[in-house]
Formats: sequence, C-alpha cells, structure tokens
Amino acid sequence: MIEFENLQELRKSLSIKADKKGLSHKINRKSMFLPFPTRATERPKFRKGFEGVLGGFTRGVSGNNLKEELDLEKLISNICEIDEVTVEDKPFFEQILRLFLQDKKENIKVFHPHVFQYLPFNEGPEMKGEQEIARFLSDVLIEEDKQFEKVFEKNSSEDLVAKLVLHQLVGLEKTDRKIKYSSKLPHLSKMFRDDFSFLVKHEDYFKSHYEIFLSYYYFMYITQLTLKISQKSKGKFDSNNEVFYTLDWEATSKNRKSYGYGYQMIKEAARTILIDINSLEHLNFLMGTDDSQSYSELRLTYEQLPSNDKELLLEMLRLWIVEYRFHLALPEKNLLESLNYDDLVTNLYSSIEEAYEKPTMLGTRNRYHLSIEEIGKKYFLKTRGSLGYMLNVSQDLLLLLTALSLKKERKSLKQVFLDLELRGLYFDRYSQEEIVKLYDKLNLLDKKSDSGDAQYVKPIL
Repeated sequence: MIEFENLQELRKSLSIKADKKGLSHKINRKSMFLPFPTRATERPKFRKGFEGVLGGFTRGVSGNNLKEELDLEKLISNICEIDEVTVEDKPFFEQILRLFLQDKKENIKVFHPHVFQYLPFNEGPEMKGEQEIARFLSDVLIEEDKQFEKVFEKNSSEDLVAKLVLHQLVGLEKTDRKIKYSSKLPHLSKMFRDDFSFLVKHEDYFKSHYEIFLSYYYFMYITQLTLKISQKSKGKFDSNNEVFYTLDWEATSKNRKSYGYGYQMIKEAARTILIDINSLEHLNFLMGTDDSQSYSELRLTYEQLPSNDKELLLEMLRLWIVEYRFHLALPEKNLLESLNYDDLVTNLYSSIEEAYEKPTMLGTRNRYHLSIEEIGKKYFLKTRGSLGYMLNVSQDLLLLLTALSLKKERKSLKQVFLDLELRGLYFDRYSQEEIVKLYDKLNLLDKKSDSGDAQYVKPIL
C-alpha cells in the first residue's frame, strides 16, 4: 500500500532523528536478498570447509535445533555402559567405536545421513555468518517443502555399530522454522529440490558429495542473483545468466569465454551490489511491499498502481532523495517535477553510491561482496597466473552435476550440456571437447544410436 507512513517507517529503520543530520545504513529489514554480513569478523572464511553451514542447513530442513554439541568421548562411554561391555573388552570396544566415529582430525564421521545434523557451526564471530547462510539456503532452496524432513531421520541401519550409536544420539530438539528469505530464482530452487530428491536415494554417494552439492548451489544462487540485481529492471529471474567455467585440468587464456564472461563479469557486478541492496531496501519500504521485490518486480508494481498512488510514490521518492542527501551531507540536488519513476530510481541509486564513496563508508562497500569470493576461493575459483581468479570446475563436481543432469536416463551429449547450463555451468567448445574426452575415458559414452554418429551419455548412478 502506498502511503506516507511508508516514508516514516523507512526513517525509523535508518535511525533518523528529527532536525538532526545523520543516519545508519541498515539492510535486511524490509527486503532480504543475500545473507552477506557487513562486518568482516562475521564473514565465514570456510577454513574447515562448508561443514558448519551443512549442519545448520540439515537441521533447518529437519525442523531441529542442536541443544548441545556432540561429545564423542561421552557418547563412547555411554554406549559401553549400556552394552555392558566387560572390563577386559572395554578398551578394544572403545577403539572400534573411535575408528567408526572419528576422522583423522577427531571430528565425527558421517556414517549415516542423520549424523549431518550434529555438524556444529564454527566457534567465534564467524558462527553468526554461517548461521545466516544456513538459514538463507533452507529458506530459498527448500522454502516450505516438508518432504525433506524425513531424509535425516534415524531410520534403520544394517550395521550393528551404527545401530548402537544412532540409538544413543541425543541433543536435537524440534523447532518451528520461520521463513526470512524468499526465493528470487524459483527455477533454481525447484531444480535443487529435484536434484536433492534424486541424490538422497543414493546414500553412499550422497554422504560423500552432500557438502560440494550444497556449496555449489549456494555459490550458483548468490552469483546469479548478484548478476541479475546489477542489471536493474532488465534482470530476468526465470532463467540463468550465461557464466562460463574452465575445467580444472585445462589451460586457458584471455581469449576464452571463461575469462570475459566468467568471474570477471561476476566481480564487476559485485562491486556495486551493496548499493543495489540499499536501493532495493529503500524502494521496498516506500512501496510498502512484503515480499522483497527486485527492481523489475518493483517496476511492475509501480505500473499497476492507480494514478493517484503513482503520484504519491513519486512525491515520496523525491522527498526521500532530498532528505537522504541532507543526512549524508551530500550536495543539494535539484529534482524536477517532470522526473518519472525510472529517473527517480536512478537518482536514488546514484545518491547512495555517492554516499558510499566517502572514506568512512568505502570499507563496508568493499567488504560486502567478499562473501562471494570467500566461498569461491574455497571450491570454485582457481588462480590462472596473470589472468587472476577464474571460475573452475573439478572433475568430481563435473561428474556430480552430470549424474544429476542424467538421473536415470541416457541422454545425448547436446542435451547433457544443456542440462549443465540449467545448473549454471556454461562451457565453450574447447571445454566441451575436454569433457567429451573425459566421458569417453570413463566409459560413459554410448556411441551406438539410431542416428549413427550421435553420442549419448550413460547414467552414472
């Protein structure tokens, strides 16, 4: 609803006081798009991988909270007591349990999908950042779909030791999950759920690939959303932007699409993403939305307003731009009455951009988009000498996404590449040739077909 109260709500959210200069830039109050913190200390560095987010996401999907972290020594002791192990056998049984439960770093081994719920967040200020990513992913990828709650239940296991351990695992409590973020890329959310449903049916493969699967969908979602937001009202949210990757084992150059239309393109869009997020926050407040609308959605909302509401919104936008510039001590700007909606949105954006060029705010602007680089450097970026970081696909990730593209079908090579593109992976012809060689080497190609020379890829799982 368009009303002057919307302007007052925006003022409150930015801690504006009457007749006093200054405001506090705050985001994620009215519109939630990305889970990036503005404080450097809260930004996850993923030194231990994606496990903390994985645990939080799994609990979110399952509708659980972790009351207390798992104490492996206490768990081993409890199992020994309940199973009434003799004094003589106890040291040997404890050793068997440790080998079963602990990896080389003495962290818990995931021997059953239920155990993913016990992966803790990293300690320290980064915990907050990991918690936000986990919530973001469960909100935008799973949404309110309840079918995945049972995936991580304590179902039966044929392994005797696994049965004993699962019986003693406690510390989870049920909780009501409230949606904070709404999916702005519904085609990716649906594809994730389809891929997730297929992957969990192959338990061993799922356990070993769950981390890279979820981290890839996170990286793909945030980079695609960043690109679309940067395109303002031209962004198309029902399909992927073309983003080209390079295979881990191949050479590359500046002439390849993976350079000009890869990470360089994402970096360019990311430089101004905080300005866009602030602009969208202000516009959603002024329009009184309740569904975190993008530029294109806001434009459509405006077009559908009655003429008197349009006039009121334009008046509030003009007032707000003048007021914003006053509070940030920016030079006065003459806004003509003839300026239309698009003109005023551009003026709002440029005013916020001008504010963030101040030395006191430049650091926050430069830090915000580093959340993309942190997850990228961990899994999906590789330094290529003078070319800098480029998007990178390992053989393991390629085969995972190939398996998800194929599911149980035999598909033509052309269709496989199209399905990979639906999952955000675009390759130029050089990379495609390398992928065909890999498929052939792994005996995944079936060259016998009705059309003679057509090549088909066989299901992996």
